[in-house]
Amino acid sequence: MRSFVIGGNWKMQILKVDEAVKAAKAIADAINGLDLTGVDVFIAPSFNALYSVGQAIKGSKLKLAAQNMYFRDNGAFTGEISPDSLLDAGCTYVLLGHSERRRIFNEDDAYINQKVKKALEKGLKPVLCIGETAKERAQGKTDEVNKTQLAGSLADVLPEQMKNVVIAYEPVWAINNKFLNPDTEIKTATPEQAEEAHIFIRKWLVEKYGQEIGGVVPIQYGGSMNAANSAGLLKIVDINGGLIGGASLKAADFKPIIEAAMGNK
Repeated sequence: MRSFVIGGNWKMQILKVDEAVKAAKAIADAINGLDLTGVDVFIAPSFNALYSVGQAIKGSKLKLAAQNMYFRDNGAFTGEISPDSLLDAGCTYVLLGHSERRRIFNEDDAYINQKVKKALEKGLKPVLCIGETAKERAQGKTDEVNKTQLAGSLADVLPEQMKNVVIAYEPVWAINNKFLNPDTEIKTATPEQAEEAHIFIRKWLVEKYGQEIGGVVPIQYGGSMNAANSAGLLKIVDINGGLIGGASLKAADFKPIIEAAMGNK
């Protein structure tokens, strides 16, 4: 049975706590009756709503994720958030290395690697995001970029730890964000483009960690996945889930993607 991870990254889209709680409850209620064996589902609200959302979905099939974290337990780090705070809020997952963190906030692989290792140390499951820009793809550097980001971000991560890691391939050119792509037409990767990248990532993971571990690490596709295209993308063997943006904000849009994963496990 294939194992899937479907995640909703709410980014800075739902600004009020009560609205986040309402949206989270709606999703939790929508999936409550589904057989999610082999499918993990999470949402990642803004930090201000994490605890309240965590309380609202406690005991449901919906898991909580954070959008980022710092690699120190505590201290004088203004504006950062500790992994212990995420655990206190009820988080299971944490997004790390998202293209918006890499490209807008200039986080590099070494910096992200410290976060990945701290998350694993604390018992959080890191969702490591990687992906190339439109320019890098046009230059034929897709595999090179993904390999560099994987190797740097996973440096010193042990095979046993990889059992708790999720990889999210998100081509930057497929993310609907004008700050990432001011001059690029936003479009979802074709199934062929996505498959090609996921095959490369799987091959790298197997070469690095062996078939037993590298062969089963979930690899999500992130980049404008929605109810209309999810079934086609999730049929691809090495696409083991999705990191969903706008389509995760409403239960009616998110549930069909989850059901598509259920149909392919």
